[in-house]
Amino acid sequence: MRYGSKEAIVRNWVQRHKKKIKRGLIVILVLAAALYGICFYMSYKAADIFNKTVAERQLFPGTVTVERLTATPGGTVSFENLLWVDEDGHKLVQVPDGEFTVKIRDILTGRIGTQTLETVTLNNAYLHLIFNDKMELQHIKSHPGDGEKSGKKVIEITGPKGNRPFDSHIELHHSVIEAESPYRHFTMEDVDLVADIHTKGKTDINLQAGPFSGTVAAKSLRIRGSIDFAPETPQYDLFLLLTECNPKSLGAGLDIDDPATISADIKGPLDKPVIDGILTMDKLDITTLVFTDVKGQVHYEKGILDISDVTAGVFGGSMKGQGHVNLDNKSYTADIVGTGLQGSIAAHDLFLRSDVDLNLHMEENRTAGTKAIYGDFQAGPGRYHGLPFRGISGSFAQDGKNLHFQDVVVSMFFGDVSTNALSIVDGKVHMGTIHVDYKDGSHSHHKGPGSN
Repeated sequence: MRYGSKEAIVRNWVQRHKKKIKRGLIVILVLAAALYGICFYMSYKAADIFNKTVAERQLFPGTVTVERLTATPGGTVSFENLLWVDEDGHKLVQVPDGEFTVKIRDILTGRIGTQTLETVTLNNAYLHLIFNDKMELQHIKSHPGDGEKSGKKVIEITGPKGNRPFDSHIELHHSVIEAESPYRHFTMEDVDLVADIHTKGKTDINLQAGPFSGTVAAKSLRIRGSIDFAPETPQYDLFLLLTECNPKSLGAGLDIDDPATISADIKGPLDKPVIDGILTMDKLDITTLVFTDVKGQVHYEKGILDISDVTAGVFGGSMKGQGHVNLDNKSYTADIVGTGLQGSIAAHDLFLRSDVDLNLHMEENRTAGTKAIYGDFQAGPGRYHGLPFRGISGSFAQDGKNLHFQDVVVSMFFGDVSTNALSIVDGKVHMGTIHVDYKDGSHSHHKGPGSN
């Protein structure tokens, strides 16, 4: 009786609420259909958004294609195999997998523009960025002359006059960025980028990259900070860290493969950055000179890299120096002052015992095809093959890996010994004729060790 009573109660409740149940089921079906309709509409609008964006020929000249587009009611659009090539067929962007979110209000009202994008995420992408000498992106911003000829309003993405501003969050994962401008070319691999893009205000950037090649080559790159697009000329405020940077990649004649680390601040206008920071190297091998624990200040401006207040250890002594690299005409100069160098290490001859001070000048201009390494030295009291001397002085010039000395004078207790034919070839000392001027006014001449 109890079970039968319960069944009767349920039947009675259903009969009393039959209309409400039907209405509820209808509402659920309508909501499900509406949700499906919204999803279908969003997928349709995803293609519409894409088509309307790339249809803006001034903003994205060339051809942009995508294989697959899907969208969610929340405004997230996913895509696969996006490809953008310029008018000549050169690849500018390739994205195997990515997504972006859009403002639902813009979709519903049909007001789709650059600010419709809220976020963009690109995975394993390739981006080829081409800048002019004002660091303006080509293939994005139209040339003023084009707008005047066509009668259309010139597109301005950045600054107070911007009429196509972006205000979105951008992320790149495990991507490659190739960037070029007149006289500069860089390729960054394994790029992870998080950026809040505000092209009429301040853009925050946090970028990490693996191998970095081109005008400058390095093992890794880190950039964080901001670029302020509010002024007429955007301004940098960034921190830069380059690890295992290869000086030889500068192409200025610096035949140096020893890695350097540079940490610096980037300030100044977008087209004329000013970089100030610190350079460190564990070792710097310049043919016959091997420096250790190298530290210095770096300043970059208008294609000129100045390196100042350089200190290092060399051959048991110390070094101070400065340098100047012109990235445009591929030239460099360097001036070094060495103090307290151990002569036996420098000359690769254990029988030479003396501390040496030297002045060294190096320069090369690859554009002009010129190169010079020369200097002078002054040694204090010491011994050579057990023979004591009071001092040594002279000048030198380098030819490849060989050092040639002139005006060498060795002050002895009995007089001065001089030669104009002393060389270090393959680490061995060679001397020509040795002239001896005795204190009593007499003279003698002798063949030096290693001479023919």
